[in-house]
Amino acid sequence: MRKKHPEYAASVMTVILVQISLGADVPFARVTIDNSINDPWAKIIADIDKDGFADIVVGGQAGPLVWYKYPGWTKTIIAQGGYRTVDGEAGDIDGDGDLDIVMGGLIWYENPLGAADPAAKPWIAHQVADHRTHDIELADLDKDGRLDILSRDQSDFGANAGDKIYLWRQEPGDKWGHKVIACPHGEGLALGDLDRDGDQDVVIGGIWFENDGHVLDGAWQAHKFCNWHPSASVEVADVDGDGCPDVVLSPSELKGNWHRLSWFEAPTDTAQADWPEHVMVDRIECVIHGLATGDFNGDGGIDIATSEMHQGENPDEVVVWIGRNKGTAWDKCILSIQGSHSIQAGDIGADGDLDILGANWSGPFQPVELWENRSCVDAK
Repeated sequence: MRKKHPEYAASVMTVILVQISLGADVPFARVTIDNSINDPWAKIIADIDKDGFADIVVGGQAGPLVWYKYPGWTKTIIAQGGYRTVDGEAGDIDGDGDLDIVMGGLIWYENPLGAADPAAKPWIAHQVADHRTHDIELADLDKDGRLDILSRDQSDFGANAGDKIYLWRQEPGDKWGHKVIACPHGEGLALGDLDRDGDQDVVIGGIWFENDGHVLDGAWQAHKFCNWHPSASVEVADVDGDGCPDVVLSPSELKGNWHRLSWFEAPTDTAQADWPEHVMVDRIECVIHGLATGDFNGDGGIDIATSEMHQGENPDEVVVWIGRNKGTAWDKCILSIQGSHSIQAGDIGADGDLDILGANWSGPFQPVELWENRSCVDAK
């Protein structure tokens, strides 16, 4: 049964008409969640209090880490700081049925729900390692019932540390074993069952690493599927609807450089090289640091959302690309020309459609923004 969609509190809601081009058919409204977080780097969509509605979590560069409760976006500080990342993930790390938050550093914050109100009681910080990250993913890699953590740093901006993928295997007693997978320098990380054997493989720009079910002593064989820009935003989704997971890639760094936006079609044998490439944009600035996939218009097919960081050449577009004809054609829906960073897609309001969360990571314009998909609301 679909839940009733509560109205947003008027004090936090700002609605504007968005520019829609090329015949795209998805109505969006812009909602300003908050203007007070300085340099909002990490963005997460998750149901923190288990009320059936997704909430929002945002982490500033130096803190705080904040939970906004739907629908009024009441703000609760989870932590003042102490993490080093542009990414974060929600998952039930301790297996108690609620969602915890994992941030760089490497730290996970324990949701007190069950024992206490997560808006009133402190979230306990658990240190996994002293470890700076750029990208974080969560998965039960070995199917032992416990979530594991994957992380990767970056190689630009003097860090020169994006040539390793870290696997942090959760062991009993909040202990963590780890393994390092060597990879080319760069940034970007995703998960997907590329070989369709029931477990999650690791994907970066142009290479996927095969999970054989053994986290720490597994081979993690590398399979190169394309040549790509070293810094990439990565998504895994069945773009052409054939039941096989494809890979979407965008260039995520640096401004003033140019590459392309593409998706790569999974062949029958995903271990083979040179997957067929479908170019969506043949020349795009390397600042597409936001990438999300999902069915935004409700037609059953995969669409793609992208966002340019504000440091790129103007305009800095936030776009939903509506997929047509199994990913062979794309309609362009422009949501903003003011940029965004590390956008996330999720169903805010439990109304059956996908909304988009984002914020610029720095600069003069950095409100936490929600582009509310009105497809299901307007259809009522």
